[in-house]
Amino acid sequence: MGFFAGCLILYVLGGPRVMGSDIPAWQAVLPVLVLCTATAFRSALPPMAVAVGTVTVTVEMTSSGGLGPVLIYTDLLYAAALYGASWLCRVLQFGTVAVTIATTVTLVAISDRSEGVTTGVIVAMLLISPVWTGLLIRNHKERADAERERAAQINRLAELDRKTVLQTERTRMARELHDLVANHLSAIAIHSSAVLSLTEAKRAAQSAAAAGAKGDGDGQAGGESSVRVKADDDPILQALAVIRENSVQGLAEMRRMVVLLRSDRGVDDDWDRPQLNALGALVEQARPAADAAALTLHTDFPENFPEVSSVIEVTAYRIVQEALTNVLKHASAGRVRIRCQAGAEQLTITVDSPLARPDPRTRQHPVERLATGAGAGLTGMSERAALVGGLFDAGPDRTAPGRWRVRAVLPLTQNT
Repeated sequence: MGFFAGCLILYVLGGPRVMGSDIPAWQAVLPVLVLCTATAFRSALPPMAVAVGTVTVTVEMTSSGGLGPVLIYTDLLYAAALYGASWLCRVLQFGTVAVTIATTVTLVAISDRSEGVTTGVIVAMLLISPVWTGLLIRNHKERADAERERAAQINRLAELDRKTVLQTERTRMARELHDLVANHLSAIAIHSSAVLSLTEAKRAAQSAAAAGAKGDGDGQAGGESSVRVKADDDPILQALAVIRENSVQGLAEMRRMVVLLRSDRGVDDDWDRPQLNALGALVEQARPAADAAALTLHTDFPENFPEVSSVIEVTAYRIVQEALTNVLKHASAGRVRIRCQAGAEQLTITVDSPLARPDPRTRQHPVERLATGAGAGLTGMSERAALVGGLFDAGPDRTAPGRWRVRAVLPLTQNT
């Protein structure tokens, strides 16, 4: 439409000097209309558009020689060189040069040399210039596309190298965990089980000897009952049972972590991961150690936890697990409260416990503390909360003096 309107303006302003000899209006407008129609297909069907334009301009130049159709034809040549196939570009390159040379030679031969050369320059500007301009832009675009493809290929290779390095490091970590930590946990579990088995066997032998000496069935039953009660009340056996249970569970989790590190699955995969519904079992597992440390565990969990992503579930479970570990290591004797409140948009976890007193004799320890905390647990909990877009805070409770509070607020929906 723009070309058509421009040619009409040229016709109105210039008349026969622009649109050709003194011809009727329809004869001047018809080739313009045909060429404007061809421009609609210049990018979709460049060969057809150039063919129609070439025939129309040839007929127009032999009849009236208007300027408007020639201007539209230059745009068709440019579009054909830019969007056309490779063979079409070669045809246009050699064809326009051949037409220009032929026209120049013919005009020089039949007319004045100066006029022929001038006309040849004008033909070159109208034919060769748009074709070579389109080819230059086409080559530039092709080079840019090739550079983008090369950059994308380099990025893919870099990503492949990164994944290879990452998988190698994960495999090395899995091997180190299996060879070092898992072996130590296995030794702890084996030795604690052996001590418990030997103790039980020794007590059974003592019970059988006592029963044989008495020769009384009722006395034997009473002796076994007394031995069993004595074994259940022995704090050393209780500690060994807790050590064995935790070492076996730690070994199982370590083996699952080794399998995860050696696999190519992501962290969002639904493998054997902790769940919010298992928080009650986690607290019950820590209760024997808490009883030995004179700590009373109280829980406040909802009956049904909301459906959340696996990352949020693992984060909440690990925060509660680490908070309980810190309580067993550092808190004074007293009451410990673990709360989980599920709102519409967030999950709030609160663990408050008595502050540790300076005098260690005020706290009943089942065993001597082997190491003091270095703050790694608090740092890990804070990092876990930050990774899912949550908040974490730990410190003395200002509303309840003498107590330590750990609080984490996790979003129920994670933006990825």
